[in-house]
Amino acid sequence: MNLLLGIALLLLAAQLSESACFFQRQDTRVRGKSRVLMRCFDKFDGTDHYIGESWNNSNCLKCECSPDGYECCELYSKPTNYASGCAVYFDAKACAFRVHVASDPSVECPVLAAIG
Repeated sequence: MNLLLGIALLLLAAQLSESACFFQRQDTRVRGKSRVLMRCFDKFDGTDHYIGESWNNSNCLKCECSPDGYECCELYSKPTNYASGCAVYFDAKACAFRVHVASDPSVECPVLAAIG
């Protein structure tokens, strides 16, 4: 019974932690002519990446380069339902939100739900 409950909670957590994504189309025109895109330019970091390459950038996004541009998805989930008396802060180094007791940041609060 505990195993089934654990699996159900894991599946629910996976559903609730889906990340928001976006696609950045690359400009492939050169003086009115189209050309084949060989790399993607990450506008957030100012870095170049080859087609098929994936990377994590400094904005906590996981990106992947394709022939048309690149897709990025957030590496974190934002807590939406937690106990009263708790505070939420974003840890940019860990690319994660943390929930802790407002009066004592060393004590974590349980998160009941999160959104992408």
